[in-house]
Amino acid sequence: MNKLRVSCNCNKNDFEKMLLELSEKTLDDFTYFGKISKKNVKKIALSEFKDDRKIRFFIFLENKLIGYSFLSKFPRKTKKHVCTYGIVISDKWQGKGFGYQICKHMINIAWKKKFEKIWLTTYYDNKSALRIYKKLGFIVEGIFINEEKIHGKPRHVISMGLFRNRNRIKKTRQKIIKILS
Repeated sequence: MNKLRVSCNCNKNDFEKMLLELSEKTLDDFTYFGKISKKNVKKIALSEFKDDRKIRFFIFLENKLIGYSFLSKFPRKTKKHVCTYGIVISDKWQGKGFGYQICKHMINIAWKKKFEKIWLTTYYDNKSALRIYKKLGFIVEGIFINEEKIHGKPRHVISMGLFRNRNRIKKTRQKIIKILS
């Protein structure tokens, strides 16, 4: 049986190799790094390794790097209770439940680090990501129409949040929606 291992450390060359192996479709859904090429992959990897606001998770399957994810702290004091979230799984390993497992692990770490909210964005047509996030309890906070253009075509962005105190947030959300109606 395949055993996942999550580490905060990774060999930079392994990370670069994994990034270069990501398909155009995967990079279109995970646009965080932009276009990845042999020319810029070292710079991208170095930037990730140096970013001290991030809690990094390198995902290994039988000692092969198959994914990368992170929780990122906001620099503003007013947002110290919120972290952002990103994840990418290598194409070969997508659709096998690894993303869901890692997301659960990251959520547990976020709560242990005393974050109160995990915030992310994804594209409206990234059905597998939306399915995972909804299953984990993330709720839609905003819809941004034509927010980004990929290959010249507009893409809508969905903002989602997961709250440590879901019940209190649900009541707050209902009050705000009532005020806005």
